[in-house]
Amino acid sequence: MKKYLMSGALVLFISASFAFKGGDVHLKGVIEDSTCAASGTQMTPLNSRVACVKKCIKGGASAVLVADGKVYKIANQKAVLKYAGENVSVDGTVTGDTIEVTKISEDK
Repeated sequence: MKKYLMSGALVLFISASFAFKGGDVHLKGVIEDSTCAASGTQMTPLNSRVACVKKCIKGGASAVLVADGKVYKIANQKAVLKYAGENVSVDGTVTGDTIEVTKISEDK
C-alpha cells in the first residue's frame, strides 16, 4: 500500500511542477529599476528615463522588465544592464514572476 501511495505522490509532484512552470515567452516592454516600477511612476522623456534607471540600478535597485502590465524580476541581471531604461524585445523563460532572459534587443 505504501508503495502505491509513494508512486501516486511522485506522479502528483511531477505534474504540479509542470503546471507551475511558465515556459518560454516573447515580451515587449521596458527595462526599469525595481524602485520606480514598484511605485508605478514612469519618466516620459526617454533620455530622462534612461539616466534615472541607470542611476537607481547603480544605487542598488534591481533591473526589472515591465511588459503587458506586469513587472518581471530578472534572474540574470548582467544580461539586461546595457538596456536600462530602453524599450526592448525579450525572449526568455518565465517561472512565477521571474524571467531568465535568453535574448534581448532594443525595440524602437
